[in-house]
Amino acid sequence: MKTYHNKIPAYLPSIVVVGLLYYFTLTPQPIPPMDLPDIGFDKIVHVVMMVGVYLTFAFDYLRQKRQLLLSLSVKLWLLVITIAIGGAIELAQGTELINRGCDLYDFMADSVGSVVATI
Repeated sequence: MKTYHNKIPAYLPSIVVVGLLYYFTLTPQPIPPMDLPDIGFDKIVHVVMMVGVYLTFAFDYLRQKRQLLLSLSVKLWLLVITIAIGGAIELAQGTELINRGCDLYDFMADSVGSVVATI
């Protein structure tokens, strides 16, 4: 892996964030159930999660290219990639292997997070 002056390997933050994302979304029960009021907390978590993924990808891209701003085409690619990740996670959760619920509203919340991060 290519490293930069700050000694953080290229794309390591993205790899760590995606690894954590996969752990928390694709393991049967990564955290114990909590009694939280049903105020859409799960959907807020999905939005924040995808904002974090998008921003981490953008951070790593900008670090590698040594730029300060993303071009419109890069923003759109990151949008497509993060929406695809959210969709793939939801589809994987619906399989017998993962045995979690495939939820259209979770996918919509993931997509909203991707759009918010793009804006």
